[in-house]
Amino acid sequence: MKTKLRYLFMVLSLTVSIILSSCSDFMDYNPATEYAESDVFNDAGLTQALINTIYNYVRDGAREHNTTGLTDDAYFTHNYGQIAVNEANVSGSDIQWYNDWNNPFHWKNSYQGIYYANLVLENIDKVPPLAGYDIAYMKGEVLFLRAWLYSRLVQGFGGVPIIDKTYGLNDAVNISIPRSNVEDCLKFIIADLDTAIPLLYDKVSDANLGRATKWAAIALKARMYLQIASPLYADRSVNTLDVNQFKGDRKVLYRNALDAAKEVIKSGRYELIDCNAPTIAEIADKYHQIAISNNKEMIFTKQFNSKDVTNQLPIQHGPNGYHNWSGTTPTQDFVMHFEMEDGSLSDALTQVGQHQVGNPYNGREPRFYANVGYDGAVWGRVRPADAYPLDPTPLGNLQCGTYELTDGSNVTVNLPDGSKVEFKGIYGIDTRQGPIEDWNGSWTSYYEKKLIDTSVDGQNFPQVVPWPYIRLAEMYLIAAEAAIELEELDDAIDDYLDPLRQRIGRPDTRTTLAVRGKAVNQENLREFLRHERRSELSFEDFRYFDVRRWMIAPQTGNKTLTGMTIFARLKPGKTAMRPYIHDESIWDYHYYVKDLSFRENRKWDNKMYFAPITRDEIKRNAGLVQNPGMD
Repeated sequence: MKTKLRYLFMVLSLTVSIILSSCSDFMDYNPATEYAESDVFNDAGLTQALINTIYNYVRDGAREHNTTGLTDDAYFTHNYGQIAVNEANVSGSDIQWYNDWNNPFHWKNSYQGIYYANLVLENIDKVPPLAGYDIAYMKGEVLFLRAWLYSRLVQGFGGVPIIDKTYGLNDAVNISIPRSNVEDCLKFIIADLDTAIPLLYDKVSDANLGRATKWAAIALKARMYLQIASPLYADRSVNTLDVNQFKGDRKVLYRNALDAAKEVIKSGRYELIDCNAPTIAEIADKYHQIAISNNKEMIFTKQFNSKDVTNQLPIQHGPNGYHNWSGTTPTQDFVMHFEMEDGSLSDALTQVGQHQVGNPYNGREPRFYANVGYDGAVWGRVRPADAYPLDPTPLGNLQCGTYELTDGSNVTVNLPDGSKVEFKGIYGIDTRQGPIEDWNGSWTSYYEKKLIDTSVDGQNFPQVVPWPYIRLAEMYLIAAEAAIELEELDDAIDDYLDPLRQRIGRPDTRTTLAVRGKAVNQENLREFLRHERRSELSFEDFRYFDVRRWMIAPQTGNKTLTGMTIFARLKPGKTAMRPYIHDESIWDYHYYVKDLSFRENRKWDNKMYFAPITRDEIKRNAGLVQNPGMD
């Protein structure tokens, strides 16, 4: 394997080149040179600097693209190999996006991080004490980080080689390290976490936010127990590779997942934030603040500063009308999956060519307004001076459609049925025909909002919003899912689903199921839980793994990619001049579902359940076997 050859065997060199770029404000040491290995482990400060390096390999999603664009939730505007994944055109010789640094389970980078972890673990017990450094805690950090990196590899590839020591150059000859079964990988991950837990702190200081804690380790146990308990690993018809199959008792794993999640929930260290307020808009705003702040729901995060380590989401995913680049944009399918205020689900505007006059975004649940930037949505700051200089509004409305204005020129709106609408008007500023950087406009007519502080000028000022690797809501959802699979339905509802919904003013689970015409049983609760995970954890790098472990990817991966065509006509007797302001007393809004398969013709192939290992890796390691269909 290239990773092992280059990184696992570098230990025999006389010096260890340590990449000591700052990974967060919590860094205590930042030397800009190379140190002999003996020097590194004779100085706790240098050892801590090497540990800080390992945090760099825990990849966050606050980048131009992440796994969300590989799901039915979003479309990535600029490709970079994601189209090939969504069209199932990847193999071991052409892995496309899977070789991107933003991939959270990137093979080479993950094993590089594991190499550093192994190096530290082999030497940390001989590091001499130094005031200000807790050697035991540092060891716990490394065990947690190694477990994290293996957890991501398993989620992406299935069973992977377990490397728990560094190797020398002589070991590179005729290397043959097989992939371990997912059960053995899980045991290894859990063992690291169990060893780490008594060494890790219950809580870290504000200055050290982003470092591992015992609760992050317990939460990761819950996540991974649930992962391997899931249907994918019990399947034998599609999941045909032995190393990717779990052969034990799945009920035991579900019980372990439930117990670990309950331990975090009942710890008293974290708490669901009550977002209830008089209006849906106020609830949505409070809920949005959870995603863009350090708060009592955050368990493990990536911290950013405004200089060295930046959160790129505002500029990468924000609207082109604000000079941003609309990277990962919500799909029509994702937008319309959110429930209505009464808990019901709408099937309107879900198929290509469907048309509606009147705003389809009214009457939605709070998470919709906190997650999605849509036509007319408030985006939180005054528009740039070169947009509409006369805009009097203190906050900008997203303009994702075409609008009839008395001073406009002739524009043509092409509808999904092939017809055209011609009138005097102007293209919205946040479109691919707008006046500001139209090449960066969203194809779907939507923008991600959830993890973006919309009050920040993303073009000029990077936001410092943390990336949520683990937050308390996930623990409630893990506990609920495990309880459902264990047929403890009342507990799933009363203890886990209802508290999560009630903190944002949602009807309780039993009432909501009744509104949807569903009985309270395991099958319906399973579907309900999966819908809740999609709503609650959207844009946080969960959907890619969820649709695979549940084996619903043939349904989600074969959906036609769709967006929205919007145009607004003046009501009789009304006039409108620039600036455009969303006002349903002036405008009749028309919404058409558009087909975007010309941009990405999505299709599912069962080989996509597990990512391909590069052919070069397999050539270098005779013990590796490729995932099915990826030759």
